[in-house]
Amino acid sequence: MGEKTAKRTRGYGNGSVYFRASDQRWVGKYKVGIKNDGKPAMKVVYGKTEAECHRKLKEVIDESKRTEYIQIESDTVKDYMELWLNNVKKNELKPKSFDRLEQTLTLYVYPAIGHIQLQAIKSSDVQKMINNLRDSGKSHSTIKKAYDAVNACFKLGITQKTIAKNPAVGVTIPSKKVLPPKKIQFYTQDEAALLVKQAMSFWGNGKRRYPLGAFVPLILNTGLRAGELLALKWGPDIDTENKTLTIHNNVVFVRDRDKDKGYKLLEQDSVKTDAGQDRTIPLNDDALAALLDIRQVTGSYPYVMTTSEKNIVKPRQLDQMFRRIAAAAGLPDDKIYGVHALRHTFATMLLSNNIDIKTVSKLLGHSDVTVTYNTYIHVIKEQEAKALESIPKLITLDKES
Repeated sequence: MGEKTAKRTRGYGNGSVYFRASDQRWVGKYKVGIKNDGKPAMKVVYGKTEAECHRKLKEVIDESKRTEYIQIESDTVKDYMELWLNNVKKNELKPKSFDRLEQTLTLYVYPAIGHIQLQAIKSSDVQKMINNLRDSGKSHSTIKKAYDAVNACFKLGITQKTIAKNPAVGVTIPSKKVLPPKKIQFYTQDEAALLVKQAMSFWGNGKRRYPLGAFVPLILNTGLRAGELLALKWGPDIDTENKTLTIHNNVVFVRDRDKDKGYKLLEQDSVKTDAGQDRTIPLNDDALAALLDIRQVTGSYPYVMTTSEKNIVKPRQLDQMFRRIAAAAGLPDDKIYGVHALRHTFATMLLSNNIDIKTVSKLLGHSDVTVTYNTYIHVIKEQEAKALESIPKLITLDKES
């Protein structure tokens, strides 16, 4: 005779009850989920009689259905969020966006709450994480990304009934008003002129110091993102006759997940925002001249920005090239910015010359004019102040003695 002398199946979702001869007890089992190793997680109850076992099993089932969640107590927050990251977000995000989310988790979330077990995580733990990020001087954007990641992960967990509570509920993040405003990096008109002069300079033998240096005046006159510039192709993207260029693709540098380490270049058939996709940018004389200068170097290759080894220029290479130009131009160390500062300079100069913000936003490919306004609020405020100062005196008050 086997160990089980009697077995009664209660039906799908109601567990099972059987008699175990070895210790003369009734055993009830109910599946409450899946363990990390893929095996079923079972809740087991015992009774001296069949009726007692059924009663205890019913209590387990009722409790499970009432709370409607499965909680594997050995899981930490990091374990749980990594499953969410790789099983859910990897299907939703572009590679570069996925890298940014992973970086947010690695730098800001895991060090603060990653070690806490799921059943122990509380809203106060998440609030402490947020407050510490605030006190360490992190930007509103960084803080919000950390909060949004936790909230999205646990919110989905509740929907999927894999956790009982969302510890992000009740947590507040500081408003932009209480945080120091994020300062964008840009160059003055004089500094921009120095950069262009250096980028387009020659050696004594008449050769360009920087064969692709004309990218500096090109970005200064178009506001291209670095990834948009690197994805430009001579044929389909540039129309020198009509003096326009069109943004179709974007180049990003993402982690090579097929290897243990390292990065790879990836061309995406979409850009950062829908508004930036397939946008056409007019080329003024300086921008066109810059493109024609680069074409003398790379015109026989598909990509505008191509190295002497016939490879597309990587984002890091472009940034390093620009920093060398900025240093050689004699700018101080605190003005050796990344290449994105050229895009900010383009926008700042347009706004300073009274180009309306909607036009600037369209040229930049921002998703909404509000993004442009919030990014360049310092320039807009300066222009408003100048406008007020220029209001003519309309009424003269005569002073009587």
